[in-house]
Amino acid sequence: MHTIMLIDDDQTQLIMYQKALDSGYRSMAMERGKNALEYLRKANKLPSLIVLDIDMPVMNGFEVFSALMSNKDTKNIPVIFVSGNDDPATEMEAYALGAVDYMVKPVSTEILRRKVDLQINMLERRKRLHSENAELLDYNEQLQDYNNELQAMANESVKSVLYMQYFLTGVVTELLAKKDGFAAVHSKRVARFMDMLVKQMIAMGKISLQASDLDAVKLATQVFDMGKIGLPDYLLVKEGKYSQQEFETMQKHTIYAAEAVQKYAYLLPQSSFVSFAYQICRSHHEKWDGTGYPDHLAGPNIPILARMVSLCDIYDALVSERAYKKAMTHEQAYAIINQSAGVQLDPEVVAAFNAIHRQFYDVSRLPVD
Repeated sequence: MHTIMLIDDDQTQLIMYQKALDSGYRSMAMERGKNALEYLRKANKLPSLIVLDIDMPVMNGFEVFSALMSNKDTKNIPVIFVSGNDDPATEMEAYALGAVDYMVKPVSTEILRRKVDLQINMLERRKRLHSENAELLDYNEQLQDYNNELQAMANESVKSVLYMQYFLTGVVTELLAKKDGFAAVHSKRVARFMDMLVKQMIAMGKISLQASDLDAVKLATQVFDMGKIGLPDYLLVKEGKYSQQEFETMQKHTIYAAEAVQKYAYLLPQSSFVSFAYQICRSHHEKWDGTGYPDHLAGPNIPILARMVSLCDIYDALVSERAYKKAMTHEQAYAIINQSAGVQLDPEVVAAFNAIHRQFYDVSRLPVD
């Protein structure tokens, strides 16, 4: 069985890579490049392939690669670079150094598996060609051409979809800012909190998502309040308590957004972004005990992503200052959220929040672009 070494400082990414390769391969995860090099120097058996993140602290991926190439025992191990930077110059540098492939985060686990399979197949072919009278010496080049073509097609497809999602999210956020400046900033902060909470829920085994879906979740969260664009201006700037009629009107923002998404969902039937946006926009005001709106869903009947956005929404509202209220401290918000477990909020989501609540505090203090 071939061993694949995975080097990335993001533990969530490592978990997703390992799940993608758990059938047919033995994976070895390393969070630091220096630790990986120390292991390789002592190893009796070297990995067949290395998946290496470029953007790591202390020793980045290019430095790790240079160390591998300077060692006679490791210089022939093929390396697939991974990076959160989609700058063509970084990709060109990776190939110039000698990488066999390059992937831009968020990494699709399906494409990662396909690329690893291709590289391992190429290794096996080389072994056979080495021992046989190889009339197929050009097979490696043909396979590499196919691999590059597949990569180019997959990258273009993924990038096109991601850019479209970023474009739509940016447009909606800008329009919302024209109606209610706080709502736009609030949406961006909630999306940041959601990104952390999703990763924690994955680490705790409470949800399962493809790595390629993480960006879609974050972007869908950023438009969770876009239905407010359809509300009267005076409601969005009103200070103090709403009348019963005003509150009923305010509640409609969940339906406005969900109906808009649903109306055009047929154009992107396979889009996880569309599916996530619909769930989050419609159900983020539902409550665990069934007293929320618009559908009075309860417990696990509420989509899990909406349950998570609900907590992020509440936390940011509590710790944010408005013209009509002072900001609460993190400790006060923490206490209120825990008191809401099993009533307004999903207890498992609250448990995930408790595990990383200091990170929520740190992010709440960062400026929003």
